Amino acid sequence: MKTFAGALAHQMVENVPAAYIATMTKAKRNGKIFIDFFRNDYTATAIADYAVRARAGAPVALPLSWNELNDLESASQFTMKDVLARLKKKKPPAVPPPQRLPKS
Repeated sequence: MKTFAGALAHQMVENVPAAYIATMTKAKRNGKIFIDFFRNDYTATAIADYAVRARAGAPVALPLSWNELNDLESASQFTMKDVLARLKKKKPPAVPPPQRLPKS
């Protein structure tokens, strides 16, 4: 899967280099959409929505709508206090049902 995802990411970059980047280096990403295929691996990890991050201040991974991204200062700006206040005001986005592999 990682090989396929990497090939797709690099093809996207090749087709529209002004819009996409598949390089992890943050300094090179400015103004481009980072296509992260590195998480498509057996040992790779990702963080779930509303999970507390293992960083100073215990920021929370918060799902956002597209229109909220322009005002985003940092991916680590939300605390549990922010999450609780947000959930009181706004219904959380719908979560799709988990996908299951077909039985063989």
